[in-house]
Amino acid sequence: MKSILGNKESFISYSVAFLFILIMIGAAIIYSDKEIILPEVAALSVGILTFRENKWLQQPFHIFLLPSITAILGFGINFLPILLSFKLALVLIAILIVLKIFKSQLAPALATGLLPILTNAESFIFLYAIFLFVFLLFLSIKIFKLKPTENAVPMIYTSHNRWLIGLCIVWFVACYFSGFTHFSAIPPIIVISFESLNNPTLKLTVRIKRILVMFMATMTGCLTMHYLDNWLIIGLIDLIIVMFVLKLTDLRLPPAFAMVILPMILPSDSIKYLPVATLIMSIFFMLSIYIIQKIAYPKAIDFK
Repeated sequence: MKSILGNKESFISYSVAFLFILIMIGAAIIYSDKEIILPEVAALSVGILTFRENKWLQQPFHIFLLPSITAILGFGINFLPILLSFKLALVLIAILIVLKIFKSQLAPALATGLLPILTNAESFIFLYAIFLFVFLLFLSIKIFKLKPTENAVPMIYTSHNRWLIGLCIVWFVACYFSGFTHFSAIPPIIVISFESLNNPTLKLTVRIKRILVMFMATMTGCLTMHYLDNWLIIGLIDLIIVMFVLKLTDLRLPPAFAMVILPMILPSDSIKYLPVATLIMSIFFMLSIYIIQKIAYPKAIDFK
């Protein structure tokens, strides 16, 4: 049955996704609490309503269940009296175990688990917001009759998880000793790293474009936060710019919509360093994964 939203990446589907994100930002304005703004909900909204990400739509209830579980894990682990790097490593391993158990590749669930540690969320409103918005996205799948194009649910390979954990630990340690622990985890980059590890056929040119798009999205979000005051206007401008950047680069990259929203919830003193941190982290993860896959799958990758 044809979706009420029509074709993928239509004006209507973008409009509905953007409206959903702006409602979330509006709620944060009304309640004066930026913990209601959830960058990965922005990625999920566009990925589901506009891009119709097949892996995400195969098990619709997971859209609600898995981000809720990982958010609870991250929220709880954040209260442990241990170093930030240890918290991040612990929640990352716990999230990957959850995804393995449910045989899911819902990468945004990684971000919803890392986010409460990154922002030091201590209010239960963070969890309430997660529960509400991912449940509304689950309902949207039913209301708009969104269906996956494939039936099989891809498996997560344990070796891929080990590579992601290894790369993250190297990055966590580097940030700790360099004094930039607040950039130990930029969730949207870890999300695309997870997805890249499960896609060994991804071309090098596409990986480079992903790095540039994530950097441009971060720059956009930081600049609009610096020069504008109204969060709704900022959000709308950010989303439109990312949409056009993805069109120009011929990419379908939902985490870019999370990346452009991320500056809204970070401390103002860290925003000025975020674009550089995003660029360095993206290069490290994308090129490291490329090298790993080149060794592991020499015939599966187009190296042009």
